[in-house]
Amino acid sequence: MRPFHLAFPVHDLGLTESFYAGVLGCSIGRRTEKSINFNFHGHQIVAHLVEQMPDFSDGGRVDGKHVPPFHFGLVMEFSQWHEFRDNLVESGIDFRLKPHIRYPGKIGEQATLFLNDPSGNAIEFKSFRNDERLFATLEGSEHLPGGGVL
Repeated sequence: MRPFHLAFPVHDLGLTESFYAGVLGCSIGRRTEKSINFNFHGHQIVAHLVEQMPDFSDGGRVDGKHVPPFHFGLVMEFSQWHEFRDNLVESGIDFRLKPHIRYPGKIGEQATLFLNDPSGNAIEFKSFRNDERLFATLEGSEHLPGGGVL
C-alpha cells in the first residue's frame, strides 16, 4: 500500500512540531517558515501555517458521541493501539474523545480515541481486533462471533 498525503492548517508551527514530534513521535521531514512535513507512521502529513483556523466545530454524532466532521487518523494494530493509549493516559494527555469501544459486539466494533493538536485539528487513532473488519458492512451479520469485547 502506498502512503497517503494530507495537508492541514495550523496556527503555530512551534506548538505543532512539539505535539507531532514530541507527543505522537513523528519524525520531521522538509520544513519552511510556513510548513512542516511529518512522517505519520509512514504517511506524509504537512502542517501549513494559516492566519485563521477554519471552523470545524459543527459535528455529527457517531455511536452517541460528538465526532468532529473533519478529522484524520491512523488505524493501528490492536496491541499497538492499547500501548499507545496507555502511554497517552500516563502522560496526562487531554482527549477530545476518551478511549472507548465503538459499536460493541457489532461487526464494526473498534477501539478508538480522539486527540486535538495545538491548532484544534482532530486526530483519531483506532484499532480492530481483526483488520478485515475495517471495511466490513453490517449486511449479513450484526454481531461479531462470540460478541467479543476489546
